Amino acid sequence: MILTKECNLACRYCGGGSDTPPKEIQYSLADLGAFLSQDTDPTVEFYGGEPLLRIGTMKSMMDQLPGRFVLQTNGLHLDSVDPQYLSKFSTVLVSIDGREEVTDGQRGRGVYKRAIQNSGLVRKRGFKGDLVARMTVAQGTDIRENVEHLWDTGLFDHIHWQLDFGMFWEAGEYTEPGIDDWIARYNSGISSLVASWVDEMKRSSRVQGLVPFIGVMKSLLSGEPSKLRCGSGIDFFSIMPDGRISACPVSVDFDFSIVGSIIANTPGSLKDTEAVGEPCSSCDIFNICGGRCLFVNKAQHLLRERGYSLICATVRHLVKELGEARPLVEVLVREGALKLSDFDYPGFNNGCETIP
Repeated sequence: MILTKECNLACRYCGGGSDTPPKEIQYSLADLGAFLSQDTDPTVEFYGGEPLLRIGTMKSMMDQLPGRFVLQTNGLHLDSVDPQYLSKFSTVLVSIDGREEVTDGQRGRGVYKRAIQNSGLVRKRGFKGDLVARMTVAQGTDIRENVEHLWDTGLFDHIHWQLDFGMFWEAGEYTEPGIDDWIARYNSGISSLVASWVDEMKRSSRVQGLVPFIGVMKSLLSGEPSKLRCGSGIDFFSIMPDGRISACPVSVDFDFSIVGSIIANTPGSLKDTEAVGEPCSSCDIFNICGGRCLFVNKAQHLLRERGYSLICATVRHLVKELGEARPLVEVLVREGALKLSDFDYPGFNNGCETIP
């Protein structure tokens, strides 16, 4: 749920929250509780803007609402969350884009140090849940270097990344030259990162928590088809400040994304209300990818020329590289060095879309 549309940062790829009203919650806690009580297994994810700008509201909700709790934050105010509330979170996702110069270059001076410091602090205060580094990968980012940097901090259980959607927009302010060359470098970095990931399995019998790799590898090993992995429009929805419900937390300002409200609908009535269409639904890797992104699929007319195909090229490369690594992983599972369950992630929808 979106606690506020305000944010205390002005990241290059976002800009500092949404200007569309209302920016603050208009519904009552009683109405929200009545809605969620109709869900047999609710997960409440606090989202923004920056949700910790409304920490009092968040605490009141955690005191009164049913279900498990997830927090997605830029990390700057994590030190303000009391240990008794930290212990209630199943997952905390901290937005951090990699090395200090990369993170600060996109998010603002000093952001990296505060996010790292506060991520370490929540561990010292007893947080035992899943701590996830949630990267936004902007054009020019060296994917392997920055993923490995975050892993080497030793702070995070899992690392997830998403490509910056802005680089694929048609709007001129987001359009930078050389995107084809950068995607080639990104794909090369993915190849190198997959090789390193598998080498670590062979060396230590341990699966590093790189979310895009874990999710796709599980599908390749099990053969089980996947729906849209983020769950948007399926079993994951965003409650907007005015009580309306969006299929996706990113596309709340688009009419196609609005599927109901906490007053007019029940959680069960929302299930499977949206789905990705062409060109995804007839794609040969659809059962592995799941469609990648509902927003991109529905708003593909807003993308730059070849934008959709550029995005798909990154997904195809990811699936190809992991497919080529599968036989070796299967041997490690068969020999008992790994278990198939090592690739079970996440156990519930925790805000990681899996496909970058």
